[in-house]
Amino acid sequence: MSPSALLRGIAAPLLTALALAACQTSAPVATEPTAMPHTEARVRIQGEAVYFEKILMPEGSQLRVQLIDNQLADTPRAVLAEQVTSVGSGPYEFQIDVPRARLRDGGMYGLHASVSMPDGALRFVTDTRVPVTIAADSVDVHVGRVRLRHVQPD
Repeated sequence: MSPSALLRGIAAPLLTALALAACQTSAPVATEPTAMPHTEARVRIQGEAVYFEKILMPEGSQLRVQLIDNQLADTPRAVLAEQVTSVGSGPYEFQIDVPRARLRDGGMYGLHASVSMPDGALRFVTDTRVPVTIAADSVDVHVGRVRLRHVQPD
C-alpha cells in the first residue's frame, strides 16, 4: 500500500469523526430560571374570594391573599406578594401588586387565599393553589372568583 493511500485511509475516518463531532450539540446546562427584566413595574393580580356558606364574619376578620412561586414552595421566599385586609360580608374583592423583578420568564405561580377570625382562627381557605399565568407583557391579571372552603373550628 502506498503512503498516500495509507494516509487517505487514516485521514478519511478521522475527518468524518471530526465533522460529526462538530454537528453534535451538548446537553443544555441546568440553570436557575432567569428573572424578567428588572424594572419598577408591577403586575396587578385581581379577583374575588367567595364562599357559599351563609356565615357573616365578625368585625375584625381578615382576608389574606398570597401569590406563591410554585418552584419555591415550601421555602421562605415562596410568597412573592401578599395582601391582608379587614373584611365583613363577602364576596371579597382583592388586588395584589407584584414587583415584576420578582417574576421569572416561564414561572409557575399560584394564589392562596384565607379568611380568619379576629383572634386569628382560620375559617375559610382555598383547598389548592389557584393557578396564575403571568405573561412577560402582563400588566393586569384577572383570576376571577377564587373559591374558599369552610374550615371547622377546633
